Amino acid sequence: MLIRIFGITTPLGDYLYKKVLQNLYKNIVCYSRSEKQYKFLDLSNIKHPNLKKECKSEEIWIFLCPIWEIVNFLENLRNKKNYKKFQIKGIICCSSTSVITKKYSWHSYDKKLVSIIISAEQNIMKICSLNKTSISIIRPTLIYGNSGSYKDKNINQILKICKKLPFIILPKETGERQPLHISQLAEIINNEVKLITYTKDKSKQSILNIGGDEILSYEMILKSLLLKRKIKKSIFSINSHFFLLFFSPLLIINSRLYSEILRIRSDLSGFQKSNIYLKKPPKKFIDFI
Repeated sequence: MLIRIFGITTPLGDYLYKKVLQNLYKNIVCYSRSEKQYKFLDLSNIKHPNLKKECKSEEIWIFLCPIWEIVNFLENLRNKKNYKKFQIKGIICCSSTSVITKKYSWHSYDKKLVSIIISAEQNIMKICSLNKTSISIIRPTLIYGNSGSYKDKNINQILKICKKLPFIILPKETGERQPLHISQLAEIINNEVKLITYTKDKSKQSILNIGGDEILSYEMILKSLLLKRKIKKSIFSINSHFFLLFFSPLLIINSRLYSEILRIRSDLSGFQKSNIYLKKPPKKFIDFI
């Protein structure tokens, strides 16, 4: 079995390749449009000179790039009649639970994002169905964790903002989150690789909505981060109505930022826990940070 990884220059891609798959599989080809240590490949380019047939065995393709970039790439392969020559047994790609959590958002940006993701998922499943290729779409929740020189854009961004603020204001009731560490997601992807490897059903299609082992409030996550990183900040919890009123000027200045602040009060959890999927003991958020 040959494994190809597209979009490896991320914390998840780096961890998945170096800490998981590299120890289990011999034939792995990695692609990137920025790192010279991997084969160059730009998914948006119609021509792919570095994408060649490597061996006679079946292949599993793992996409860790934005899901909407995958559709045109696969369509180009089909149009050039190159798809079937690779003997692709299965495709694994990462989507997002945003298709669920942002489905009823009032902001146009979120509505457009949900529409783009859903359309991409449907088109990828259609392409795989026409070519008798297994497809596993993984929708993770809030992903966090660093690997090598790659830093995550979620937790680090929160910490960066916190360091700049003189104090932090939160509503009395903050919504729930289900943060998922890259090591957990890497194990999930590896498990999907195994399922595709041994399945006889080449038309199998699955969508997995997955989250971390713990469900924590936004406030608990923030306090855990500050405590673990030894950042001293005063946190003031105020009435939710006053909280909305305090930030209401942003509605005119930056409506998208205001929308994100409103989401602090929303529950973005309730998905299958990674430890249940992997059949392993649960892990705590604070142990990873």
